[in-house]
Amino acid sequence: MNRSPKRLMIAGTDTDVGKTFVGCLVAESFRYSGSQVGVYKPVASDCHAEAGERIADDARKLWNAAGKPGVLADVCPQKFLAPLAPPNAARAEGKTVDAELLVSGVDPWKQGYDILIVEGAGGLFSPLADGFLNADLIKQLARSLGTIDVLIVAANRLGTIHQTLATCTAAKAIGITPIGIVLSDVSNSLDPSADENAAEISRYSDVPVLGRVPYGATRSDVATWADRL
Repeated sequence: MNRSPKRLMIAGTDTDVGKTFVGCLVAESFRYSGSQVGVYKPVASDCHAEAGERIADDARKLWNAAGKPGVLADVCPQKFLAPLAPPNAARAEGKTVDAELLVSGVDPWKQGYDILIVEGAGGLFSPLADGFLNADLIKQLARSLGTIDVLIVAANRLGTIHQTLATCTAAKAIGITPIGIVLSDVSNSLDPSADENAAEISRYSDVPVLGRVPYGATRSDVATWADRL
């Protein structure tokens, strides 16, 4: 019996929490287990020009980790140069982010993959387009694709307990229940809270902490909990 393809949204509590790094490790883990992996990043800012084309580094990392499925241009259909939130980066160029394309851009990834990994920009409630948040994208992708699971990535540092609990609580308040939390060591110099954060978050949230990703981790470091996604 064929299983339905899995759809996974990598969401964050904030920007620079390790979403792309974790997403790449998850993509590699599934790829090396024999799955066909698709990747989609609907919009990116802080892009650069390369050989006459705009390149989103995060999108290219995801594409490489997934084994270069499809074509790179389909991974991230909307790319802007300024290192700002996507709506502001678009305005800096006299443009706007196309909210409809954020959703329809996933179409090339609907078929032919065992798992589709989607990565937003910024935190779960960061804007992707005017009046359109990452949380809105999840809801609309669910209508387009069917069920999409949400994995929350949080930086493993002082303050992450509040940010993680607030993100999960706010998500559930609008009908999004994350399947799990991953703590990402975004530095090799950690404060003393790093070893306590998982247990403290678990005390106050029913969203499970699936694992911790060490700084400089490889796919073997995520294989155990990635298999449970």
